[in-house]
Amino acid sequence: MGTDLYIAQAIGTLGCAAAAGGIATISIVCIPNITSPVDHPTKSARSFYKKPGNRTAHLAYQWMDLYDRGHKLFPTITGLASLANIYVFWSLRTTPGQASMTGTCNWPSQYLLAASTAMTIVPWTILTMIKTNKALDSYAEDDDEPEAESENIKDATLSTDEVEKLAQADEKVPRLLKKWARLNLVRAIFPFFGALISLHATLSQ
Repeated sequence: MGTDLYIAQAIGTLGCAAAAGGIATISIVCIPNITSPVDHPTKSARSFYKKPGNRTAHLAYQWMDLYDRGHKLFPTITGLASLANIYVFWSLRTTPGQASMTGTCNWPSQYLLAASTAMTIVPWTILTMIKTNKALDSYAEDDDEPEAESENIKDATLSTDEVEKLAQADEKVPRLLKKWARLNLVRAIFPFFGALISLHATLSQ
């Protein structure tokens, strides 16, 4: 094989692995960090779903920023890695006499499988996460939310509807973030398996 194929193999495997790690980090590290209570150290972030430390709208804005950065970065990395795997598959598709260790398929086709598996993040996002994303967006973009902190609701001059709105938001946003973090963690599995399949194909040649 030429140097270009070795480079493509590396990009295909490492790119998928990097995307998987980055996506998972948002769920495992970033979300618990931004929602940890202000009166407790970050180590207590396990209970972050019960008591967010920031005003609900700001919490949703922080999620929106994380999502926007991840939305621009990780699908791009995954797409480039998948293109690299497709390039390897296309270059080796006619290679005779090559079989995987398991003997179940011609090993170049595993690169195509790796690319397809990694790019499953797109339909997964569309089918399972869009509704949650829109719900969180609505809180981040709610310009009518009162400025008073939720802990000082009783002392603020707020209408009954505003008090109820704040209370509902304080309860619902952390729950939505918990759901989103879980779905996002599942999304990280697809490029992770894409990396494993690509690595297996490379080692099987």
